[in-house]
Amino acid sequence: MPAPVSAARAAHGGLAPRGLEGTPSSRSFAGRFGRMFRELPSHDVPDDVLVALAESMIQPVTGGHLDLPIDSDDRGENTAVRHGELRAPAAYTFFGQFVDHDITFDPVSSLTRQNDPEALVNFRTPRFDLDNVYGRGPADQPYLYEPGGLHFTLGEEVSGDARYAGPDLPRVASGRALIGDPRNDENLVIAQLQCLVLRFHNAVVDQVSAEHPTWSRGDRFRLAQQVVRWHYQWVVVRDFLPRLVGDDVVDSLLGESSYLTSPSASGSTARPDLRFYRWRENPYMPVEFSVAAYRYGHSTVRPSYALNDASVVDPPIPGVSRIPTFSGEGGPHQSLNGFRPLEKEWGLDWRFFLPGIRGAQDTSLPAGLPQPSFRIDTQLAHPLGRLPESTAEAQAIVSGFPPDVARSLATLNLVRGKRMGLPAGEDVARRMGLEPLGREQLYGDSTLTSAQVDALVDRTPLWFYCLKEADVLTGGTQLGPVGGRIVAEVLVGLLAGDPTSYLNVEPTWTPTLPGRRSGQFTLSDLANVVLDAEGIA
Repeated sequence: MPAPVSAARAAHGGLAPRGLEGTPSSRSFAGRFGRMFRELPSHDVPDDVLVALAESMIQPVTGGHLDLPIDSDDRGENTAVRHGELRAPAAYTFFGQFVDHDITFDPVSSLTRQNDPEALVNFRTPRFDLDNVYGRGPADQPYLYEPGGLHFTLGEEVSGDARYAGPDLPRVASGRALIGDPRNDENLVIAQLQCLVLRFHNAVVDQVSAEHPTWSRGDRFRLAQQVVRWHYQWVVVRDFLPRLVGDDVVDSLLGESSYLTSPSASGSTARPDLRFYRWRENPYMPVEFSVAAYRYGHSTVRPSYALNDASVVDPPIPGVSRIPTFSGEGGPHQSLNGFRPLEKEWGLDWRFFLPGIRGAQDTSLPAGLPQPSFRIDTQLAHPLGRLPESTAEAQAIVSGFPPDVARSLATLNLVRGKRMGLPAGEDVARRMGLEPLGREQLYGDSTLTSAQVDALVDRTPLWFYCLKEADVLTGGTQLGPVGGRIVAEVLVGLLAGDPTSYLNVEPTWTPTLPGRRSGQFTLSDLANVVLDAEGIA
């Protein structure tokens, strides 16, 4: 890594850069849920109609195939090109999940009764502070770190092939990962993304130590942690978010969007233009975001993924060239089910998931890489309608639904939205000054009965509304005006509400680690920093 990693200039007369005082661990480990649109009434759709709507959202298996070949045009989707790429590369589906696990965790809400969001505790700090990675820090959770407390402990190597060599997560005897948030082990792709961030921290620590050999271990750790966090924050709001909501929305909140351009040299200290997500002291987690708009990602999940050019299921599944995302049958070699060690030769070749990875010009790679995410619409890949039995059994206990019903992620999302008292999508659109989608736009292609549609019109669940809006208004390439505004205001608002974020400590800061574009830093760049540091690229 040729570029220096210092996130901020040294304070006058001291070693530690500004803003490091609060970085080893968060001042509080829990925040609150709340509402963005507390003045709007909740929708009241009968449960049986919600179950029928959920059933209509699960994509059927076509021709007995779990997925199409890597080089196919998935589902015949439109091929609108955004910044030279076909939709969002597949890694961004899982990065969205990773971000969610960083800012929100609700283990106590029930699907069997009405919930008051403001009485719920969010067991994740509503900040981009990577507490799902750092936990409570090396002093309080030393088992996450190597002796000395500077580097994260990593697991076993998964392959001898340099293209997808790399460690698994550290694991205990049961096979469970020893990490800051166990949810980042729930499938083998997010587990590898979690591991990539651990390796990213280790690479940054090594460079910080080389640049500041006389600093104490604590100061080196704090600086490395700040560098990691600030580059991660940049990826969230300057790479991930513009892909999801469009440059114009990000521009309206932060000024110049950075996917293609850098902020002006003079920078800006103006506060983001938040019209609906407001707080007096500390940011809260809106349920309109966490239970509805941000669950757009469930629509982008593919039914199966190619991990590299050697990963295969064992025994083979006829007609499938990828690894199924979930499987309720067969052994561990049959799916990406998590909470277990990574299969040998199943290490991720990041060229299959991200653009611009070192060696991506290799002509021996299959066409159609990186794999695209599925578009944002009201169709979920069929494995999400048949979650693993262990997951369904746990959800059945919480929801009160029979296991067969609780196996559908669509059902669980819709019922959770009702129990949380979310407003209807049409009401939120009107509150934003928008003309809501009409009956034909929302349900014109639906398999629901006329009576079921009657029960939904003007009471459309907010999650479904955000998905349908994206499909109707953008062709599924990004979120529409309602879902996009909710997601953008919350992600930018959380950054603005964090006193240790780069936006507050050094508003004119730009990434210091090398990127493909000057002054920029993307998820691909993060992966390349790791691959370069480990001599893999």
